[in-house]
Amino acid sequence: MTVPWLARELVIEAADSLDEPTADYFFGAADRQHLMRQNYRAWQRFALAPTYLERPVAVDDAISFRGRTLMSPLVVAPVAFQSLLNPAGEPGLAFAAGVAGFGYTISTRSSRKLEAIAEAFNLGQRIEGHEIEGLRPEYQELLRGLEDHRRGELWLQVYQTQNPAFVRQLLATGARVGVRAAALTIDTPYLGARYRDQVHEFSPMRRLQELLASEDRDGPAFGAGFGPDAIDQVHDLDLPAFFKGCLEHGFDPMLKGVLSLGDLDSIEGFHHVPVVTPWVSNHGGRQSDLLPTTAEALALFAEERPEEEFVVDGGIAHPTDALCALALGARVVALGRVVMAAYAVGGVLGAIEYLLEFRSQLRQQLGILGYRGLGSIPRAFVLPRRLDGCD
Repeated sequence: MTVPWLARELVIEAADSLDEPTADYFFGAADRQHLMRQNYRAWQRFALAPTYLERPVAVDDAISFRGRTLMSPLVVAPVAFQSLLNPAGEPGLAFAAGVAGFGYTISTRSSRKLEAIAEAFNLGQRIEGHEIEGLRPEYQELLRGLEDHRRGELWLQVYQTQNPAFVRQLLATGARVGVRAAALTIDTPYLGARYRDQVHEFSPMRRLQELLASEDRDGPAFGAGFGPDAIDQVHDLDLPAFFKGCLEHGFDPMLKGVLSLGDLDSIEGFHHVPVVTPWVSNHGGRQSDLLPTTAEALALFAEERPEEEFVVDGGIAHPTDALCALALGARVVALGRVVMAAYAVGGVLGAIEYLLEFRSQLRQQLGILGYRGLGSIPRAFVLPRRLDGCD
């Protein structure tokens, strides 16, 4: 497998390992794919000033989030239909996330049951390195260094569909399996122009039905008794229903797809909800090239709302990108395409090694720059720079 930090090469390798329609579905984007490319470039337009004269003896990547401590600020972003990437599907990648101490976000359009995903995630948090067949000694050593720092959280991504009963069942099942937060996707009332999928006439549901035996078609996307209305989204969000479900089940509510100060102001106006976390996301460039990059949006939000706690995804291709996002004001950083690429290329073991390497390099960057922890980076130390040749 390509070395983890070379995201472009890793995605190319993953695309070559899949059939063209599947590769285009996971690694393509909307319109001219301009925003997807700009997402990656945007994080490289910032630098961090170091503190070499106050170099810490040890570093810690734990972070405070909504009144509790997360062992790591990293989470796997919600991505649909992961069984198309690897037969182990969502449970395989959730296991890898648990091993590396990442959080894992379950997609509404998962191809496997929430119970199976949660069980695999919890197993990953408990298992020792020597128990993972094929895990190389250097990664077993990384795991030993993360002892007592592998308790990530399980989150749930929610689409409001034409069938409200499906959503209620999804939330109830999430509560039963230990989900801690629920993120309502707000940026897909209509789907963007994904020309590659249109050319291929690609349907991930149809492909899953071809690949999976009937007994494996057990995820939320295949929910028993639910037809297309459980998949097709509503155009008008029912925020009160979502918040009510979160309060009922004890979830932290999040809104995924926040990109404007107007939406941020609206979130602050939800007085009947204790706290709503803005998740800064442009759907990986899969909706519209006209949207801002997530780096641009986060930088603006952090300046306007310095005390707010943000989650961010989009274009995070390297540990330095993640550290930049955290320094700009994010509390949690979600990784999508690059993790899916590692999973497609290397399977469960490759995903474990990729996530362990990513987290290890994030911690290493803290030490290189002279910071003890993520909360010790002054916002003023994030410096803009003009680069014309980023990749």
